[in-house]
Amino acid sequence: MPIPTMRPVSAPLSRVVVSAPMRVSFAGGGTDLPHVARRTGGRVVGSAVGIRTTATVEPFDRGWVRLAAPGGGVLRRSADPARQDPSLRLLEAALGVTGVCDGVSLEIDTEVEPGAGLGGSAAATVAALLALRAASGEIPTALELAREAAFVERGRLRIAGGDQDPIFAAHGGVLDLTFNGQGCAGVRPVCRPGSRAAGVVAALQEGMLLVDTGVRRVSGDVLRQRSAPDPQVIWSLLSAAAQVARGFAEGSLEQVIEGMRQSAAAKAKAAPAENLPCLEIAEEVSGRGAEVVRVCGAGGGGHVLVWAPPERHEGLLEALSRWTVRKPELDVPGARVEKRGSRI
Repeated sequence: MPIPTMRPVSAPLSRVVVSAPMRVSFAGGGTDLPHVARRTGGRVVGSAVGIRTTATVEPFDRGWVRLAAPGGGVLRRSADPARQDPSLRLLEAALGVTGVCDGVSLEIDTEVEPGAGLGGSAAATVAALLALRAASGEIPTALELAREAAFVERGRLRIAGGDQDPIFAAHGGVLDLTFNGQGCAGVRPVCRPGSRAAGVVAALQEGMLLVDTGVRRVSGDVLRQRSAPDPQVIWSLLSAAAQVARGFAEGSLEQVIEGMRQSAAAKAKAAPAENLPCLEIAEEVSGRGAEVVRVCGAGGGGHVLVWAPPERHEGLLEALSRWTVRKPELDVPGARVEKRGSRI
C-alpha cells in the first residue's frame, strides 16, 4: 500500500460540507485483498450508490477539538490524547494524517451506519479527509483521496480489507478495478461516452433491491477469521468479474446477471457461515422470481443484494416486508464538496 505524500493542512479552516457514496460490488469482491491480489491479481466490478455519508468541518474554539459520529461524540482539549472509542477512532486518524489538531469540529452523518456491507467506513473516511483538506482550500484528486483513505484504514487503524471501498467512494461511477500486490493497478470507468453500458446500468438499477438485515459488523473482523482462500474460489471470482465487465462492454444484461450469480456462488462457497443471512433471505424470496441473491461486502450481516425484473418486485417486497429494503441509484458521483462557508 503506497504511503500518501499529501502535506499536512496548514491554512485556516472554513466551514465545509462534503459527501461521499457507499458502493455495491457486482462481482470479484475479495480479490482486492492484498494477500489475494499479490498472488493472482484481483478484479472487482461494481458501482458507487446513492447512499451517502456526510462530513462537516467547522472552525472551533482554540484549544479544543469536537468530534461527532452516529456512534458517539467527544469534546476534548487539543493537548489530550486521541480517544479509543471505536466510533471516533476513524475521525481521530483522519485528523492525524491531515495534521489538523486544534480548533476544529468534525461531524459525520450517514443514512446507513458503517458495518452494513456497503463500504460505509471507507465512505466516512473519504468524506472526512476531503472535508478537512477542502476546509483549508485544498482539493485532492480522487486518486490521492483514495490512497490516503486506504492508508488511514489499514496503516493507521489496522483494519483488514482491500482497496475497492475507498476507490468507489472517491471516484464514484460504475468501475472496473484491477489490483496487484501494491494495491489498485487500474481504474476504468464502465459508462464511457458512447458505450453500450448505460442501458445495462439503468436495467440493473431498476431491478436492484438492497435488503438490510439489521446486523452491523466490522468487515475486518470477519475477514481475519477466515482461512486461506481456495484457489478455485479465487479463480471463480475473477472469472465472474471478467464476465460482468464483458457484459457491460457488449451491452448484455444477461451476461452481467450471470456473472453476478457466479460471483455469489463463489462467495457462498468461500465463507458459508458469513452467508447465513443471505440464505435466509433466499428462502423468503424462493419462487418469487429473484435472479440474483448475494451478500454484500464480507458477509456476516449487513445488506443482501437481490435482483429481479421490476415486474416481479411486488411479490418480492411482500416476502421481504420484515426487513428494510432500499432501491439505490447507481453510477453516482464520488466524493464532492456540497457547501462552503467563510473562512475564520
